[in-house]
Amino acid sequence: MHSIAIIGSGPSGCFLAEILALKLPGVSIDLYERLPHPFGLAISGVAPDHPHTRKVTEQLQRTVDRDEVNLMCNTQVGLHISYEVLKARYDRVIFAVGAEQDRHLGISGEELSNVYGSGAFTRWYNSHPDAQSLHPSLGKKVGIIGNGNVALDIARMLAKTAQEHQQSDLTPHVREALANHSIEEVHIFGRRGPTDASFTLPELTELGHLANARVKVSPDAFAGIDTTQLPISQQKVIQQLQSFADLSFATSNKIQIQFHFYATPESIQGEQRIEGLTIKDTRTGHTDRIQLDSLITAIGYQTPLIEGVPYDDTKKRFAHTDSLIEPGVYCVGWCQRGPQGVIPTNRSEAMGLARKIIKELES
Repeated sequence: MHSIAIIGSGPSGCFLAEILALKLPGVSIDLYERLPHPFGLAISGVAPDHPHTRKVTEQLQRTVDRDEVNLMCNTQVGLHISYEVLKARYDRVIFAVGAEQDRHLGISGEELSNVYGSGAFTRWYNSHPDAQSLHPSLGKKVGIIGNGNVALDIARMLAKTAQEHQQSDLTPHVREALANHSIEEVHIFGRRGPTDASFTLPELTELGHLANARVKVSPDAFAGIDTTQLPISQQKVIQQLQSFADLSFATSNKIQIQFHFYATPESIQGEQRIEGLTIKDTRTGHTDRIQLDSLITAIGYQTPLIEGVPYDDTKKRFAHTDSLIEPGVYCVGWCQRGPQGVIPTNRSEAMGLARKIIKELES
């Protein structure tokens, strides 16, 4: 019988466990999870107003229900069990812990109150166990740094009305907080231009259909862009952004969601809490100060250190060669490739690693 430990019960870990349970006769898989519940970012990383995406947990549940799989929640490697013990106890050890820590901006003022990382903030509205002590104060003017889907998810969650959130998977205290905020402006800052934005068309389009929000983009953001040289998917994103830029706005009580491209954060101002953000235009070098009451940084994540596990401090993930950390020890998912790719990406990567492990153990 082969014994395997998988550390992390998110999509990557569960997909890997499923394939190994199906294809490796006599295997015994221990699935370690530090939280009280399984499934990782399939729950805590998916926006609560996208319940269809969370349906993947139904498939993952079938995996943890398998006889070959033993799920152990509330068990943290490095705290409750050491890396050395894992290597001695199992034939193979695979880390699938993701990348949950917020990266830092590295600018002055980042330590002020009302400055939040997107990981911490999304854990709050997903009622993650790690966010029980977080009670965000947003004010009227909210800034979001980042041009990915996480930034758009946060903007959308903040701008939706209570009625629009009726179908969102929210706990009562989060629902109440979102319904009673006083937000008037949401500013989304990206260091580069529209062609470098990493958000996808569906998420961008959703912003244009919100009942109580207006999206604004400055027309000069598109100067010099030749869309004919871009892939079709990017062309459609640019077209959607241009449609926002073409809109004219009368005075309105709707929330204004404004995109700022070519805007590099220089410093955060304030005494104890944030009062403003200084940004530099990467094209002209001109600086501007935007008044803000809160700021959420959505600039990516890093894998947390685990004592004894080789770590790449430059890439902020485990050190490995083609998923191999050291003999008998592998990594998969975001702790292997960094915080990029969606759930289907994790599935295909898990399949590739499973084939490699099966070939080793059966040889």
